[in-house]
This record gives sequence, C-alpha cells and structure tokens, in this order.
Amino acid sequence: MKIRECFARKIAGNRFLRNSSSIVLFAIMYNRPVMGQHSRVPVQRNPFPSTIQFAPSSSGVPKEQQEQLPVVGRQQQSIQDIINGGFSNFWIYNFSGDGTRNLLEYAVSKGMFIDYMTSGFEGFGRYAPPSTSVYAPQYAAEVKKRIDSGLAPIKNVKHIYSVFPFVDEPFHAGPESFDTSVYAKARFRDIYGYPMPAALDSVRNDPRQWLDLLNFQSNTFRDGWTQVYHAMKNAVPGAKIVMTHDSHNTFGGGVKSNSRIAMDDVFHWGGNFADVLAYDMYPYMTFDYRYGAPGKLRKPRISQMHYTIAQLRNVATTYGKELGFWVGTYCDNWFSRFKGPERKSQYWFEQEVSYTAIAQGANYLISTSNYNGSNLPIDTLHWENYSAGMKLIQKAGAGLLKAPKLKSNACFLFPRTQYLQLQEEYFNVGLSFELFLRAFGELDIIHEEQITDDKLNGYKVLVLADVKLLPLEVARHIEAFVKKGGVVIADCVPQMDAHKQPLQVMPQLFGVSRAGTDRIVQQGQWVPFTMLPPKLSFPPEETTTEEIKSDEIKGTVFGAACNFRVTSPRIADITTATPLLTMHSGAPALLRSQAGKGKAYLLGFCLQDTYFQTWKNEDSAGRRQLRELVANIFRDAAVYPHIHSSNPDIEASVRASKKEAYVFIINHESGEPGTLVQLENPGFRIGKITDIGTGQPVAFSNHNGRVAFSILAPIGITRLLRVSPVL
Repeated sequence: MKIRECFARKIAGNRFLRNSSSIVLFAIMYNRPVMGQHSRVPVQRNPFPSTIQFAPSSSGVPKEQQEQLPVVGRQQQSIQDIINGGFSNFWIYNFSGDGTRNLLEYAVSKGMFIDYMTSGFEGFGRYAPPSTSVYAPQYAAEVKKRIDSGLAPIKNVKHIYSVFPFVDEPFHAGPESFDTSVYAKARFRDIYGYPMPAALDSVRNDPRQWLDLLNFQSNTFRDGWTQVYHAMKNAVPGAKIVMTHDSHNTFGGGVKSNSRIAMDDVFHWGGNFADVLAYDMYPYMTFDYRYGAPGKLRKPRISQMHYTIAQLRNVATTYGKELGFWVGTYCDNWFSRFKGPERKSQYWFEQEVSYTAIAQGANYLISTSNYNGSNLPIDTLHWENYSAGMKLIQKAGAGLLKAPKLKSNACFLFPRTQYLQLQEEYFNVGLSFELFLRAFGELDIIHEEQITDDKLNGYKVLVLADVKLLPLEVARHIEAFVKKGGVVIADCVPQMDAHKQPLQVMPQLFGVSRAGTDRIVQQGQWVPFTMLPPKLSFPPEETTTEEIKSDEIKGTVFGAACNFRVTSPRIADITTATPLLTMHSGAPALLRSQAGKGKAYLLGFCLQDTYFQTWKNEDSAGRRQLRELVANIFRDAAVYPHIHSSNPDIEASVRASKKEAYVFIINHESGEPGTLVQLENPGFRIGKITDIGTGQPVAFSNHNGRVAFSILAPIGITRLLRVSPVL
C-alpha cells in the first residue's frame, strides 16, 4: 500500500492523530529513512529564510492517548526532517507548555530561527473606528502596554528572526471604520484647512473633498503603524518587523468587494512602518479575486499574482524593505472548502508558486496555517516536491539573497486618483499586465505618486492600460518624459484630471482630439468552492447583460500580418497621429505619434477585454497575434528586455548581483515543455550558465551580448540556473 494511503487510514481511524500537532505527526506521516533520518545536519549558514509553523504538543488528552506520543528523540528527528527539507525557521503562535519550549530550544540549537505571530498591537482594524485615535496623545502609551503584554511569551526566546505585530491583511471595510474623533478632526483641519466632512456620502459630488477625506482616512492606518513600528524596534531591536498585506483590497480590487470602497493601496501607505512587507495570496488553493466572467475562467491563471506582487515589490524596492510571501499548501484544514482531486493531483503547486514569488523578488517565505499547526502538506507528493524545491533554493542561499530582481526597462502605471475618484475596480487590468509581461518578457509597476518629474524612475517605457483619469501634474510629467525620448504605450487616453475636469495634455500627446474609454463592466467575484456549491460574492445590485462589442483587424504592421478579433473597440478622432493599423470598421487599431524625441502608441481597443476573449473562445491564434503585436511595438520603439521566454506559459525571470545572476524557469501549466530564453545585460558579461539542480552546464549562444538558450521544463517542473560572469 502507498505511504500516503497508509497515513490516510491511520489518520481517519484515530481521533488523537487527527487533532495532534503537525510537528509531532511529521515523523509518523513520513515513516521512511529519508530526509536526514540518519543525519543531524544543522541549518546552513546564511540560508534563504523559509518558515513553517511549529505547533505545541497536544495537552489535555487522556493518559492512554498521551502514551501514543512519539518520544522526545522522535520529535527532535521531526525537526531535523524539517531542516533537511529546506526550511530555516519556525513560526510560533502559541507558546504553551514546557515541552514546546524544550523542542524550540532544540530547534534553535540546530540553527533555526523563530518567527512570532501576534494578534496585532495597533488597536484598530477593518470594521470599526479605533478605540483610541492614532492622533490622541495617549495612543503611544496604549500601544506600549499592548506590546509589553503581547511580547511577554518570547521574553527569553533566543534567535527571534521576525515578529508580526499588525492586524493581518489590513484594509478599511467601509466608512464605519473611519476615525471621526476630535483628534482626527483636528488633524484633518490642520492638513486640509477646512473641517472634516460629516460623512463620506455628503461629499460624493465634490471631487476635492471626496479625495481629501478618502486619503486622510486611509492614512490613519499608516500613521498608527508608524508608532507601533518605533515601539517594536525598541522592544525587540534585533527582530524584523513584518506587515502582511492583502492581495486584492489594497491592490485595486477593493471597490464593491470586501472593502466596498476604493481608498487603500499599498504604495500610498508606504513602507516606513515595517522591515518586511509580506504578500498574501493563494492562487491555487482559493481564487484570485477577478471580477465577473474572468473570475470563472482564471486564465492565464497566474496573472493576478504577477500584477499584484509587482505592486508590493515596487513598495519594497522604493522604501528599501524586504519582500515576503505566504505560500499556500495542500494541508489539513486550511482552505478545506476548495480542496479536491484536482488540487491534490497538482502536487507541484507549492513549488511553482513559491518559485514564482522568489523569481518576482521575494526574500522570505512563510507557509500558511490554520494556527493549529496544520500547514504541512498532507499528501506525500506535495511535501516531497515542496521540500525538494526549497532544498534547491538553499543551494543558492545567500547568493540569491544578494541578487535582487532586475529592474525592468518598462513599467505599468497604477492610477490611484482614478481608483478613488471613479470607484471602479482596477484589478482585472492584471490581464493587460500579464499580456505585456509575456509579450515583452519583464514588467514593473510604477505608482502615480512616483511620477514627480520627467525621469519616471529611469524607465524607458510607460504602459497605460484602462487609464481614464490622471492628475494634471502627472500628465505633464509624462508628456515631458516622452519629449525627452521616452515611450508610452496605451489602450486608453486619460481625458479627466484629478477633479474630473477635462484634461487636454494626454489627447495632444497621443495625437487625437478624443478617444473612447469604454470597457465591459465586470462585477462580483466568483468563488469556486469544491466542497460547497460555487457562488458569486458581492453580486451586482441589478442583473444586467452588457453587449460585447467587437471588431476585426486585418492588415500588416511592423512587417507582421494581423488577423484577429478585438473586444471593446475604442473609437478615436485623429489629429496628428499616424494610423499604422485599422479595423474592419475603418477605425484605427494602432496609432503612433511623435513628440519631441519620444513616441506615443495608442491601441484602439481594450486590451484586458480582448485578451480575455481569446482565452474564453480558445482562440490561441488570435492570442498569439495579439501578443506579437504588443511585442512588435516595443521593437519599433527599440526597447528590449533583460529576459524573454518564447513560450508564454513558461516564465523566465532573472535576479542579479554584480557577481552572478539567477534565472528561474517556471512552467505555468503549459503542455509544451520547451522554451527559448533570451538573456541580455544582467550587469556583467555572461561566461557560464549552470543548472543548480543537476550541476550541469547549460549550452548557450552569444550574439553581441544577447545570450540565447533552449531549455525544457515540462508541466510541474521549475528550474533554477546560476549565471556566472566571464572570468
């Protein structure tokens, strides 16, 4: 009988085993001579930090059941197996019992570090106003009391690596969580020069006051966390302070969702209240919060993760913080309503998702849990694949930590003011982000608040997707960026300023007098339960069927033939732009405008709608041509990526230091196992590429510094390559 089947029967027939600690059970679960069964190897020096929950030994069980507990030596071997599985840290939520402390001391003696989870010390959250305003003089003292009490359990614990002192996944669930205290009102008047509006609805038709009130109330969280952070650094000066961010409510997906209104976003909050910004999303185990029809057909599946983790990477990079990532696992109780044969069969997903996170810049992995220790994968194949992946990451170890993700030559705008003023989700646009990422090969996020001059943080290309509104000063900086030689690619022309007044700068830049901005309105989020009937969360108040408008492109541009359908065409009235491609209706499909030394390209249709329809209609030929059209725009602009994968479903991403680089090859469920990877200018002349897993060299060609190599990565396979300079 297979090991996992034996274990399943053992668990099913024993109530004590079902409820016991995952650490205690680990050795029973995998009762075979592997993973360090005959060795006591400590955690390597300078490991890649990866933490998994340590659960306390069971208490309050009958004596006859206690006798079934493994002996201390077996418990210690379980810890050793975790170490040998590539994990360097334990995270703790409950310190009850001397047995727990003794085992932790053993883990620490083997070089493991400890991460401590708390219930939050800030004194405010999603659903109600703070009991004490963060602007009240007594707030700091109350924070200190909560910290002193909350940190008491770890007073004598050694090797504390990090502490999580904030409410998990914070956001405002609605106006009922606003701070309307006398202290907040006084602060608002000091900042804006007029009294705080009595209610949000009272200023809905006043764009200035609407924006001021939403920004102020969002900032109350940041202003409280900053005080908590300074108190935490005094209390545990050697520990890293971690903030866990939600994956949709604060990344453009909050409106008409859990938070109901658009107001919070991670870049606006910043990063000066934490050392590590941890990203929380489980793209296999649950759903990725797309609105409407795209939520029912999650293809390309990884798009929303790429889009949102790029946002948090931007915050971490800008503020000099580390990027963390929560890894969802196929474990005992976590997300049990989404489990089933399909997810069980996808034994590779823990490794695939964790590698995607590291490829996108994460330097710290945290495995999820139900806070009772049930976070080890319950399926043998899931654990073996996950731990094999972590052991491979540890082979890179400190070198990988010193190699940040390479900055892209192109960036994608997050338009905060539009998000707040129009109260429209800006989350399905992750489909457009994924299209550009796959077409070009790399893509970063730039936040509207970062555009303060004509340099655009050194990027060569700015992408505007479904951007209808921009502050005037931001628009002027973009115009100056283009005139100095920059490139803008858009599928929508911003024609409103911050207060929803006409904006002329951007139409002039794109060489049009006006341009359509319509797209399909998607509402509600599809929840694909497996143990319960699936449902639509936050459905629209009135059920409406929106017409799907389409057109067809037939023509040649940049030497390539185009023949595919577009969805949501956007009619533009041309003034100075040059039409490069037209649709069957005669409307322009692609315009190019010269402004100074730079160029502005305008696509005449909604990219996210068009891209989604190619997946819905299984139109692989149209999807390929759409991707090639976007890629050819970059070539026409003479801007090239550091890395590109010819197979769009196999991700290639590069992290690099001055001494070496690391290339991740990740199959995102592609039936075609091979890809051609092009790598250019990682910061040094490339002399050698080595597959870290096999130790074998990877053959490559080199044409004027642009390296190319073919590599296989069948479905479920991830590969990690080390790139070394010429000696």
